[in-house]
Amino acid sequence: MVRTVLKRVLTMLTVTTAVVMLSVSPASAAYDDSFEVWTLDGCGSVEFVDYGEGAPGGGGNDDYAIVHDYCSDGHGVLAYAWVDIYALGTKYNGNGLAGAPVIWDPYAVRSNVFAGETIRLRVCLVDGASDPTPFRCDEDESVSVDG
Repeated sequence: MVRTVLKRVLTMLTVTTAVVMLSVSPASAAYDDSFEVWTLDGCGSVEFVDYGEGAPGGGGNDDYAIVHDYCSDGHGVLAYAWVDIYALGTKYNGNGLAGAPVIWDPYAVRSNVFAGETIRLRVCLVDGASDPTPFRCDEDESVSVDG
């Protein structure tokens, strides 16, 4: 029950943020496939970003991920990415509340996400990048409308 309510609240916040971003951002893809997944305690998240200008710092790929660590709790955040059934890897952010998010482009190995493909993200708290016991995990997926 609590998890369902939390997911609804976070979804509403994500939709609100997306609407605000669309109203102030430059021209973007015909359909914005962006979405975000949060750890169960809200301390970490991974965003799938789908809009036309490419990842910050270079790269022409408009599909990438941002891994956030929102808490100074001694835990890092580990994000996982898939397209359809293919695992694309993981990315760690142990920067904590005061640190920068980590920009990650797992889709560059295949050039882009294409229409009709399923994008799946998972995010967990971990105690270091190689921790074999992730916890407070959640995941979600979305089917790309226009790649």
